Amino acid sequence: MPAGRRSGKTEIAKRRLVMSLPIKRNWSDPRYFAAAPTRDQAKRIFWRDLKALSPPGWIRKVYETDLCLVTVFGSELWVVGLDKPQRIEGTPWDGGVLDEYANMRPEAWAENIRPALSDRGGWCWFIGVPEGLGHYKELYDYARFSADEDWGAYTWRSSEILPPEEVEAARRVLDPRTFRQEYEASFEGATGRVYYAYSAEVHEDASVAIRPGAPVSICCDFNVDPCVWEIAQTDGKRVWVADEIVLRDTNTAEMGREALKRYGRHKEGVVIYGDAAGSARSTAGKSDYAILFEMGFKEQRLKRSNPAVRDRVNAVNALLGSAGGEARLSHHPRCAALRKDLETIEWAGSNGMDKAKKELTHASDALGYFVEYEFPLRILRRDPATRFYK
Repeated sequence: MPAGRRSGKTEIAKRRLVMSLPIKRNWSDPRYFAAAPTRDQAKRIFWRDLKALSPPGWIRKVYETDLCLVTVFGSELWVVGLDKPQRIEGTPWDGGVLDEYANMRPEAWAENIRPALSDRGGWCWFIGVPEGLGHYKELYDYARFSADEDWGAYTWRSSEILPPEEVEAARRVLDPRTFRQEYEASFEGATGRVYYAYSAEVHEDASVAIRPGAPVSICCDFNVDPCVWEIAQTDGKRVWVADEIVLRDTNTAEMGREALKRYGRHKEGVVIYGDAAGSARSTAGKSDYAILFEMGFKEQRLKRSNPAVRDRVNAVNALLGSAGGEARLSHHPRCAALRKDLETIEWAGSNGMDKAKKELTHASDALGYFVEYEFPLRILRRDPATRFYK
């Protein structure tokens, strides 16, 4: 639940925890936790309110030092700081809340919390302001887009709860990025998104599929782990990305075999696009394009050298949203690596894209080579040798 500041998400979570206390389970000691990034923060957010919300007749013992309520039902409610995630280990839990999850350690959920919920099939809520483009956003996207029925995703803006004058007062004093993050529940990058024109609500389309009458374009990035290829088609005006191939610890030959299995029989043929550097080096001994040529991918469109990164990015952004507001690129939801790239990659100052996360940039790079080849931005630049004065 990424939601706006002061919009009630923590208050709802407190009530969810208290309402769980009298519920009978198959064991005599159900346990629930209310967690925040640090113990002091967790105590400040939860402890006094949880005591006040719990009816006096429910409480058997209050442990102020341990921040624990023990009820007459045998259930327990703990307030926990996750600056040391191992505090949650060693005890089976029936449910809990992780508040300000964006500020917790990325590995805490998978390594410490999730295993502690397994024995009893416990539930967990992830709440907080949607800060940055890190692990909170990744988990939120999984809840939104996966078919996993164990997960749900919910969000709302502060304006749906707070008085309009309070929201407007915040708007007047906060910069636009901070206001969007804190009050409109928007995941915002710290240094600026590369593909700023992208929005999953606009560009994701479950009806996108391979169409007869046009060749399949295989857009290649020749990384090894992961290796990501995007499968696209175009009518010369629009682009549809229908599929992607993602393999770990692989090589060009394995990727080519997977592409042949999926699209080798496409009647209108297949065209290869990709990184110009693939002509000079390889993931499997020969040049990448030589390997693909020998496998039957004989039509290959690539430039002598790669375009400037900014030119490639600008070409993709132009398809995502023109100055007139027209979106000419869409992709199927199965293209998860591409969506993650387009939503989360940021600029790293004058050094170009932020490539700190090894799983990012491969899908968007692959698509970018294709887009820049077929839809280059024609910018007329003055020849410095030409006089422009009399």
